[in-house]
Amino acid sequence: MRKPRTATIAAALTTALALFAGFPTPAHAEIRTSDVILGTTAADRGIVQGELPDITAPHAMVLGQDGLAYYERNADEPIKIASVTKVMTALVALEHCELTDIVTVDHAAATVGGSSLGLLEGDVLTMEDALTGLMVMSGNDAATAIAIAAGAKIDPATTDPYSTFIEAMNQKAKELGCTDTVFENPHGLDFDSWAGNLHSTTRDITAVFAAAMKNENFRAIDNSDRTSISVTSADGTQRTLTLTVRNQIHGQEGNIGGKTGTTMEAGNCFVGAFSRENGGEVYVAIFGAADNDTRFVDTLALANWYYDHIATVPYINTPVTRNGVPLVGEATCSAWCDRTAAVTLEDPNATFSVFSLGDELVQDVKYDKLDGAVEQGATVGTISLRQGDVTVGSANLVSAESVPEPNPIEWLMIKFDRLIRLFEGRPSTAESVVVNEAADPLGYDNWNAA
Repeated sequence: MRKPRTATIAAALTTALALFAGFPTPAHAEIRTSDVILGTTAADRGIVQGELPDITAPHAMVLGQDGLAYYERNADEPIKIASVTKVMTALVALEHCELTDIVTVDHAAATVGGSSLGLLEGDVLTMEDALTGLMVMSGNDAATAIAIAAGAKIDPATTDPYSTFIEAMNQKAKELGCTDTVFENPHGLDFDSWAGNLHSTTRDITAVFAAAMKNENFRAIDNSDRTSISVTSADGTQRTLTLTVRNQIHGQEGNIGGKTGTTMEAGNCFVGAFSRENGGEVYVAIFGAADNDTRFVDTLALANWYYDHIATVPYINTPVTRNGVPLVGEATCSAWCDRTAAVTLEDPNATFSVFSLGDELVQDVKYDKLDGAVEQGATVGTISLRQGDVTVGSANLVSAESVPEPNPIEWLMIKFDRLIRLFEGRPSTAESVVVNEAADPLGYDNWNAA
């Protein structure tokens, strides 16, 4: 069981975060022990409410760059995802087009409606500018124009490049392992003439975003600070379109990009990437939030919850020392009957990072076979720490002392001693021992450091 903490800590952090970010504190936020942490409900893990995020969104996820789902709330329920659809639009376009490709705006693109850049029929722009308008301002007109341009690249013989592109979106979803995702348009509109079976799940679309973040062009565009793009009108004149940035937390708290989405049926949605020194890169998804402010409050609350539970843990966690050096254990010196070499790390203060609410750490210490002399500082084995099936830390072990080879007289005495040990049924060498124990990450996580 995990050690309980008061729920007031989480509530206070959420309130402080909301004030700092300029968003109101969400009303009726919910802490649920039915939420899933690394595949197991918080209740089954023994995680108390004070350790859990306080968010209102009915669907949410924190997905690591390592592919681990650190947090889930209703992640497998089919939902509308609105303009978060455009993550897949951008990814498919980038996989089939060059940034310098030309996108021409036809009547369908210019009149799609909803969130638009203000593109006009006959406008021409680069794929890079079209994608920037797509991701920064969530232009439905850009989405449609991109789909038609990219569809023609995917199949030059097609007479319906728009449908070709939608088919490619669905094929890409299957390639990425999505199990309950259907795309019917490149922008995510889901009402009136756009109503249909288009849907996804929080798990599926967060995985799509994680895959998109592996594309360097996607990362650059999604993290762009551009607020305008250049368009050539049908009459050849140049004009500049000013972009409204939809991601209102861009650059805050380590946010390096994201995509919003909003319709009546989908609610307020967001999937975004965060990168901080402690904990690396992580993807946070919020779907079905009540309003614009709440989706960003929830997003930041989830991101901070994850990073606040990244613990910096020492490899060596034992009071046993030799000459003031903390020991991992002692390794058998096979040249002797009764001698071992004290073992430590080259840097006894070395640490590794781990998610503190995950499985308990399991330690694996392996000693090399030590024949002959052992020099102080020589590598004598390895130590690794696992959390579940994932190795979260590994380091080389070194000898904390020198052990000489036996001289000729000692060698004869060792041979005689081993003959006696053989008849007495005793081991012919001293046993290796491990005195170190894996630390409890909860003793080191960032909640305690505050």
